[in-house]
Amino acid sequence: MSATRRWPLHPQPAPLEALSSWLNRLAQLYEMPVTDLLKHNLGLVDLAVPADLDVAPPAAMLTALAERTGVPLVQLRSMTLGGWVPWLFDMLPVPLQNAQTVFDTYVRDNSVLLARSVGTHHVLRYKQGWAGPWLLGYPAAWRACPLCVADPERGTDLVWRLALVSSCAEHRCRLRDASEVRAMVVLGRDIRPEPLEGPRAALDRYTYQALSAGRVALPGRTVHAGVWFRLLRALLDEVSLAASTQNAHGKDVLQQVWQESGHAERAGLNVWRPYEHLGDEVREAMLDAAATALQLAADGLITARGRLASALQAPLHDYVYDGDEPSPFRNAWQAAMAAWEEALTQARTDPVTARQLLGMLTGGCRTLAAFEQERSSLCGEGIPAGFLPSARELGRHDLI
Repeated sequence: MSATRRWPLHPQPAPLEALSSWLNRLAQLYEMPVTDLLKHNLGLVDLAVPADLDVAPPAAMLTALAERTGVPLVQLRSMTLGGWVPWLFDMLPVPLQNAQTVFDTYVRDNSVLLARSVGTHHVLRYKQGWAGPWLLGYPAAWRACPLCVADPERGTDLVWRLALVSSCAEHRCRLRDASEVRAMVVLGRDIRPEPLEGPRAALDRYTYQALSAGRVALPGRTVHAGVWFRLLRALLDEVSLAASTQNAHGKDVLQQVWQESGHAERAGLNVWRPYEHLGDEVREAMLDAAATALQLAADGLITARGRLASALQAPLHDYVYDGDEPSPFRNAWQAAMAAWEEALTQARTDPVTARQLLGMLTGGCRTLAAFEQERSSLCGEGIPAGFLPSARELGRHDLI
């Protein structure tokens, strides 16, 4: 093939398709193995093709693919797990010696239902080999949508290999073992997709919104995709905690969540393990509990007290007097408002300014609820939740 000739633009990669899936479809078009397609048609004969193309393929390979196919390089990167650093992952892969630090930063530095001061600290055991958030701790078969598998022009989504979603974004049915579904298609057997409904369906919609749009419109406010992934992982960690380790509020919340989910508390888990190392049934129950907690918080049936709680619960809309007609002349109030807007703008990108604003607004707060309301109002102004410390972190021990 000439170095200046491009491959046909069909099939084009689907929006969330895995790189390996798209390359397999291209290879079928040329009736050759994927390895030959990459080595000879890209002009990279000495290229070492990785066994797993979906993790972090060589940059030279992605660049050559972009040049020959016309698919933008940024899109090709997003078809690999490595392309989702730092939104979905803090780093990839996670060295064994960094596993605890990454776990604490990604999971434990965030909180949703519970005030982290009453949380439980767990130490990852080295033999567990925690590979990072959403990456299963054991070799797992790919999952797939049965309706997508039946369509020869449809590929496999990258996210289906992670412990992150349970359904297909297009058909809204539960994912199943990919090899099992493909075997049924080959044998001509009828495949009946199982719809995903209720809170779990809403949970997956949020995740797919994060993957496709980069932002998630939650009941309390809109958050960046990176915030959503960490919020969800922190929530899954919280529902895995024993209620007996929490204060009265945390105990009541966890017990209510599990009761409403329809599962036994902690799905019968006796010894804590990270979410990625749980069995399929227990992990599914944890997702049910997390989805139930989101729904209960949005409906006001439980009170979330974590750092990211304001994203789950719509703020109260109190009536405020509109005021008199403004003076046509600039006055001190207008100057103050201009200064306030300038401070807000700076606080959206500067954590020091954000902390100062929070301290100023909450200086007169006498209850934790009043503190959280002011903190929520700043989040509503677009200031990242990570820039706004909790009452304890701000030194307001009188409110704890």
